[in-house]
Amino acid sequence: MIRLVIPAAVLVLCGAIVSNAAQAPPPQKVVTTAAGVYSAAQAKRGEEVYYSICVSCHPKGTYTTPQFREKWTGHLVSELFTFVSTQMPKEQPGTLEQQDYADVIAYLLKINGAPAGKSELPPDVKALKWIRIAMQ
Repeated sequence: MIRLVIPAAVLVLCGAIVSNAAQAPPPQKVVTTAAGVYSAAQAKRGEEVYYSICVSCHPKGTYTTPQFREKWTGHLVSELFTFVSTQMPKEQPGTLEQQDYADVIAYLLKINGAPAGKSELPPDVKALKWIRIAMQ
């Protein structure tokens, strides 16, 4: 009877190890917005959304203040994305397309000195958890 229990226990243990290895996401490295995490075209689209929708409540210059930088520097882009996409526009929160929110965030990064890169900022909270905000 002991002979059967030990091999069964070993199989269960090995199965758990293989199962956990298959489910674990690949390790990723957190990057900062200084690495060029949005494209220039995306920031331009974000500027257009900002001036057509956001500027009526948030005048030009609102998001380049020391207070804005202090509040968001060091946070993950996913936090800013979640805040903006669930709270804005003020009268109709969450009504823009997810891509529009990502584009507006790209514009906010641009006007705060973050360089453009080759890739677009994805409208995906999980992906944005790997990007930390670094403002000048």
